[in-house]
Amino acid sequence: MVEIGSRNNSAFDIAISDNAADAVGAEENVFSGGNDAKANFDAIYNAPDPRAYYQALGRLDYQIPTEARPIFDRVINLVGAAHPTIIDVGCSYGVNAAMLRHDMVFEDLVKRYTDEELAAKSVAETIMEDARDFAALPRRTDAAFVGVDVAEEAVGYARAVGLIDEAIVANLETDPLPAGDARAVASADLIITTGAIGYVTERTFCALLDAMDKPSWIAAFTLRQFPFEPIARAIESFGLVTEKLEEAVFPQRAFADEQEARGAVDAVRAAGRDPSGLETEGRYYAEFFLARPAGGDIAPISELGLIGA
Repeated sequence: MVEIGSRNNSAFDIAISDNAADAVGAEENVFSGGNDAKANFDAIYNAPDPRAYYQALGRLDYQIPTEARPIFDRVINLVGAAHPTIIDVGCSYGVNAAMLRHDMVFEDLVKRYTDEELAAKSVAETIMEDARDFAALPRRTDAAFVGVDVAEEAVGYARAVGLIDEAIVANLETDPLPAGDARAVASADLIITTGAIGYVTERTFCALLDAMDKPSWIAAFTLRQFPFEPIARAIESFGLVTEKLEEAVFPQRAFADEQEARGAVDAVRAAGRDPSGLETEGRYYAEFFLARPAGGDIAPISELGLIGA
């Protein structure tokens, strides 16, 4: 497996093995163990504004939104909707929406929110300034964004400053999609996520797909320590076929400390993968999965031009 930048990739239809049901318990243990190993960032994930979030993740060289943006751009074009509705699972402060809507990378947002002048402003002033500045930026896409997250403050910020058009605050792992939110996802064309898998499972994706008029595409980055197979099996019942972008890995962020590093390496091994040359070098890595409606003339993922898009 090579780090992103290589064009050595091929399509892979996720196979459903005869003993898949027996693996469910093991997969759940992998999710639990992987999350136990991760550093706790609860204090920055649900604040009234994202200053602490960008400061903390900037120090850890958080790269996955920037790595994901060109691939998401290409997938949006492939979906082919004139005005697509995009659901961002684990949207947080609207990071992916900011980058996809405007000509930005994650480092631009880190620079903005680590500015000393902004640090002196109140929450209200920060939100008002963000709303004004984001509204003034040119738009790269006419997409509408629906943010889904359990972090009410973060989602509220993203909605208040205009990065997302609709906000769904719900834990779809344990609760059904609120009836009032079904309208927001009914006509969705694409579900994206860069960091939620492991915290969410197939339950969240099925809850969203259940509320749709037609099954949407799913473009998902997931850390190598978390299996995507349970999600692929579950969404198959909605007529979706999942492929993995083989032989491509994407840097997510540096480990927060030695304890997280050891835990991540152990979690990757528990998931049946080799961390040598990747996680052993000091950071998390993710893989990319694309699910599309079955039928018709669908080119394999290796022919979609996702790398270098």
